[in-house]
Amino acid sequence: MIVPMKRLTLIALKSDKGAILKALQKLDAVEIISERDADSAELERIWGEADRIESARAALKPYFKKPLLSSTPSCTEEELMESLEKSSALCGEIESLERELSSKRAEMERHNQTAQLLIPFEGLETPIEKIVPTRSISYITGIADDKALEAVENLPVALDADVAYEAYQSPLGTGVVIACFAMYKEAALRALKETSFNEFTLPKLNGTAKENIARELEAAAELSAECEELNQRLRQKAAERAKLDMAADAARIELSLAQSKCSVDETEYAFVLDGWLRADRAEETERAVGEISEAFSFETRDPLDDEIPPSAMKNNKLIAPYESIVQMYSLPSYRGVDATAVMAPFYFLFFGMMLSDTGYGLLLFVGGLLFTKLLRPRGGMAKLVKVITYGGLSTMLCGPLIGTFFGMDFDVIFGTAEVFPLLCDPMVDVMAMMLISCGLGLVHMFTGIGVKMYMCFKEGDWQSAIFDQFSWVLLILGLVGIFAFPSLKTAAIVLAGTGAGLMLLFAGRPSKNPLKRMTKGLSALYNITGYLSDVLSYVRIFALGLVSGAMGMVFNLIGELVYSAFGGLGVPGVILGLIVAAALLVVLHLFSLFINTLGAYAHTARLQFIEFFGKFYSADGVEFKPLSRNTRNVELTK
Repeated sequence: MIVPMKRLTLIALKSDKGAILKALQKLDAVEIISERDADSAELERIWGEADRIESARAALKPYFKKPLLSSTPSCTEEELMESLEKSSALCGEIESLERELSSKRAEMERHNQTAQLLIPFEGLETPIEKIVPTRSISYITGIADDKALEAVENLPVALDADVAYEAYQSPLGTGVVIACFAMYKEAALRALKETSFNEFTLPKLNGTAKENIARELEAAAELSAECEELNQRLRQKAAERAKLDMAADAARIELSLAQSKCSVDETEYAFVLDGWLRADRAEETERAVGEISEAFSFETRDPLDDEIPPSAMKNNKLIAPYESIVQMYSLPSYRGVDATAVMAPFYFLFFGMMLSDTGYGLLLFVGGLLFTKLLRPRGGMAKLVKVITYGGLSTMLCGPLIGTFFGMDFDVIFGTAEVFPLLCDPMVDVMAMMLISCGLGLVHMFTGIGVKMYMCFKEGDWQSAIFDQFSWVLLILGLVGIFAFPSLKTAAIVLAGTGAGLMLLFAGRPSKNPLKRMTKGLSALYNITGYLSDVLSYVRIFALGLVSGAMGMVFNLIGELVYSAFGGLGVPGVILGLIVAAALLVVLHLFSLFINTLGAYAHTARLQFIEFFGKFYSADGVEFKPLSRNTRNVELTK
């Protein structure tokens, strides 16, 4: 159901503000409404701490490998807040290592780049410090390709002057050193710029290019070793990543509390909090405030018609996991209906029918229970795991009715003759299975129409409930009866005619013009094509159930063929064939389990979103964001 909300106005002493807000944060029941900009020195300080912790966590990320299947660690609130105080020193050490590592990496890169620049001049025997221009002689250095080298060779002719040059071949290009009279330098550069000659100045170094390359590479190697040592020290710090995870959650809690302090209005002696309060937590919230202060005003009222309260869902533990499916579509409107309770039974059933293999269901069910027990997932992940676990249970139940056990017929397993499947064999009774799927689809759609009728009656709009909703039930039931039950054809025609007549006469209300009403009625009747396509969409239940069973049977056949291929090799061949076939079957069935579970999850959700929610669901809810102690990395315990 959608939790009723109350508009809360809380007035208390300014001196009690921090304690009261901290108590409200623990309750997770009040969303503060404020148009003030959150800004304070304390908030800036906590922002800085949070950013510093996140930067430290990011620095350790390359060195931290979280186990694939690891449970969520737990701690008390006191331990969590202590981690925030202790994180400063750890962050300082990581920042120091990061700065030093960054500096050495930059220096190492500079040495490597210098060596790369000098490689084309490795054959230059003249020390670099001696290649300096004088008043009369200039030097041009650069990299040349074949065309540019040809231009260099032609410079004496082009300039009609004495020009000397040396060229040195290397894997990175041909290095060229040109010497000419100073007065001809500009003319030489103009001639070379018409080619791909790449001019650059040699770095100011002492010794030959070859000697400097060796020095630069040696320095880079030493810096690389120092960087590796720093990496090793950071890798050791990564073992303390859990402390930073706790500190990050603590900073997030403190930041939320600081923002709430900035959001409430204040006078010289009091503060005023305006917000939305869960009605089912009102007494508990007032009692928590009263334990802190005796001087306070706690007033609540129902939402006004022009107000849009946030939406929060509350369901029992059995169907609460299916809230994740509803939220994946959209939050329900506050004044609408929470679809979780009416959707959950259909999702449970359709998932099992689509997967339809008891063996796969057993793996999902046991795996889901173990995952929840050992890893303790939280939030949306916990709900998703429970949905899959329930889907495994549904699949176990549906397998004997319409499916298989790891692709094998139950008759083969139990040695019976044509007993299983108990309800229908999709491989043989194709039409019957399609009719069952479409029949369940009709029940699903009629449930959606029924919910819409309930909403209309609740709003006092009985005409919409009868003329716009119930008329479709009569029309569709009548049409189904005409084709499916010839013996009841007369009654079916009366039902269909009644439904069509109600739409023709009343779909165009409140217009009093008969022609307009009839036109709108005909337009409404045209939507019968949409309902027919919706019914046919439920054939996917049959199709996916057929696919999962067929894949299992084919994989078993492959395993049997592999085993038979080794059968002629005697006892060793039989053992080897058994091992190879078993390993192959495990891999193939795990693949089938994954792909068919994914298909069942997605297509079952699609049937809810398109064919079911479209009948009644108002998806314009606003998320309820209470002041809370939301943690991402650890679980708080009492």
